[in-house]
Amino acid sequence: MSNGVSGEVAKERSGFSLRSERPALDRIDASLIRELCADSRISRAELARRVGLSAPSVAERVRRLEDLGVIRGYGARIDPARLGYGLTLLIRARPLPGQMARMIEAIRATPQIVSCDRVSGEDCFVARAHVRDVAEMEAVIDRIVPYGATNSSIVQSTPVAERLVEF
Repeated sequence: MSNGVSGEVAKERSGFSLRSERPALDRIDASLIRELCADSRISRAELARRVGLSAPSVAERVRRLEDLGVIRGYGARIDPARLGYGLTLLIRARPLPGQMARMIEAIRATPQIVSCDRVSGEDCFVARAHVRDVAEMEAVIDRIVPYGATNSSIVQSTPVAERLVEF
């Protein structure tokens, strides 16, 4: 580095452990994360009260967690069914040889697809999509199939909603 600080020292100063590249979090950081996951609209004053720190200390810690990328953003959880999207799909996709980039672009360009993971195993991608009806489901799948095989399932229910992993 040009400032004379080695990469390892810089990582230590930034809050990252050299062994795991994970930020070093203490119990207060963990409490802040849990509280913000439960209610991202909580005031700094209330957050400070719940974790036993001053509001300026909480603001500084939250800013550090944001800078480290631990907290990536804040947002509302929306119920797609209340917006008219009555079906949620899981679409497993496997591109044809040489079609990986085109399949990725088709997935990215399909607004009904709200997330997509590249996975190991027989398929390459598992995408989650919200659609209004079976006709829209067919249209979404038709945007992907020119680039490979798909296998789709309709989500019946979600017994475990997205949640914070234990740390």
